[in-house]
Amino acid sequence: MKKMFLLVMLLTASMSFAQLKKVQTTPSESIGKAQQFGAPLEAEITKSGNKYTVKFRDQQFKTLDEYREFSFEDVDNTFNDLYAAVEEGFTTMPKESVMLELPDYIVGLHFSKFLGAPVLRFSCATKVKDAPVYFSNEIAKKQVEKLFGKKK
Repeated sequence: MKKMFLLVMLLTASMSFAQLKKVQTTPSESIGKAQQFGAPLEAEITKSGNKYTVKFRDQQFKTLDEYREFSFEDVDNTFNDLYAAVEEGFTTMPKESVMLELPDYIVGLHFSKFLGAPVLRFSCATKVKDAPVYFSNEIAKKQVEKLFGKKK
């Protein structure tokens, strides 16, 4: 009887471990960060395989460091197209927001001037009806260049 109980316990234990499966992940590399001296991270772009993720500090709460993000695959040079839209916005300074449609998100680029220098604010919402819109803090042009890995 003891041997039968031991056999049942061993079979049960081996079946429970059979449900656990190791998943392959691709390492992510940091493209760039926007951060002022010692201040909390404002934004960061990472790349994992062919997928870019833009993570930004949500400005809704001034005292909390809550981050939002949007991701996209780099199909047809999407990453460089995004940077080109940002560069063009800094040059033309449009009064209206530049709205970009990604497969899962709607991203807004809002350009303005702060103390005479051009700044960018991201907005992001999922394509779900009545989804909340999240905004980043203003990011200066030099910080945006660092964010996109164009200037160190």
